[in-house]
Amino acid sequence: MREKIYSTRELAKFFAVSEKTIWEWCKKGRLPGFKIGKEWKVRVSDLNRLITGKVQTKKQKGETLF
Repeated sequence: MREKIYSTRELAKFFAVSEKTIWEWCKKGRLPGFKIGKEWKVRVSDLNRLITGKVQTKKQKGETLF
C-alpha cells in the first residue's frame, strides 16, 4: 500500500496557513518535504514524526514552527 502524501493545499488547510507559508516552510527545512516538479509534498509519516517531535528540522534557534 502506498503512503499518503500531502500537498501544499492540504497542509495549508491542516495548519490554517497559506499555501505560500507551507511552501516557505518546506523550502527552509521547517517541514520535511520534497518536490515533485514545482510542487512541495510531505509524507504523512514525516508529518507525524514532526508533530510528535521525532524529526529534526532546520529552524533557527529560538524559532517555533507553529
